[in-house]
Amino acid sequence: MTRKYLLPLLAILGAVFGLFTVYWSQKPVPTPPIIFPPAISPYAHSIAASGMIEASSENISIGTPFNEIVEKIYHSEGDFVNAGDILFELDLRLFKAQRETALANMELTKIDLEDKQKQFSFYQRLKDTKAVSEQIYQQARYAYLEAEVNLAVAQKNLQEIEVNIERSIIRAPISGEILQINIHVGEIAPIIPFISSQSTWATAQNGSLILMGKVTPLQVRIDIDEDDAWRYEAGSRATAYVRGNRNISIPLRFAYISPYMIPKGSFTGETVERVDTRVLEVLYEFDKGDLPVYTGQVLDVFIESKPINDYHK
Repeated sequence: MTRKYLLPLLAILGAVFGLFTVYWSQKPVPTPPIIFPPAISPYAHSIAASGMIEASSENISIGTPFNEIVEKIYHSEGDFVNAGDILFELDLRLFKAQRETALANMELTKIDLEDKQKQFSFYQRLKDTKAVSEQIYQQARYAYLEAEVNLAVAQKNLQEIEVNIERSIIRAPISGEILQINIHVGEIAPIIPFISSQSTWATAQNGSLILMGKVTPLQVRIDIDEDDAWRYEAGSRATAYVRGNRNISIPLRFAYISPYMIPKGSFTGETVERVDTRVLEVLYEFDKGDLPVYTGQVLDVFIESKPINDYHK
């Protein structure tokens, strides 16, 4: 008798347990609080965009004209340098050896010129021009002229080597701050093809051995989507917000517009992407002061605009 009712009882208990489990799982999960709420536009009508902080001089990518070993680096990241200060120096042993050879060659050409000049002067001092044939006279004259040219060539070769030595000592083109150093002593400094560190949001590693620029004031390069570009008016007020803390807002000053629209390059962080969206670059400035922001940082930007209906009037 017990076995007769055991199986139905177990089935009923299983059904009740299943219904309880389904009911319990259907309870709404409490929504966790937003730790970093997004920024809210301070304007009644605005254009939302992203902006990257850069030097107001634009980020300057320092390179080198020669593939050579780095001999010495004179500064560290964060240092302020004046225009003309040495940033780093390449191995100069090859050029110095070439300079010694050029100096020796120039001495030889000087001696040869002095010899040819004396020989030609003998013929010039002759009172009787028929004492020597015209052919010999002209040979001496052209030998003297050739020696003069050889000396000039030797001097130019030495000058070229001196210029190469000077070009191997890389100096700061302007006064500014060292933002990033991507070389080390002992490494070969490569000749890197130019990649703009501004317009494509390229990383410094892809376009410079040293990245530097003027950071007083700082500059924000804002990308306005092509769908919103027609709404933007030059000089409109703009406010930037630090991602992760919308309480840190930065009023921006209009600088200028880069009127050529470029492909949007901030999808994955790659410097080169095939995209079908283009953006208008607008430049604004601000004073850093004590703000916890840094070059290369991306900000959320709101730019004041008119109501959409006003543009159709």
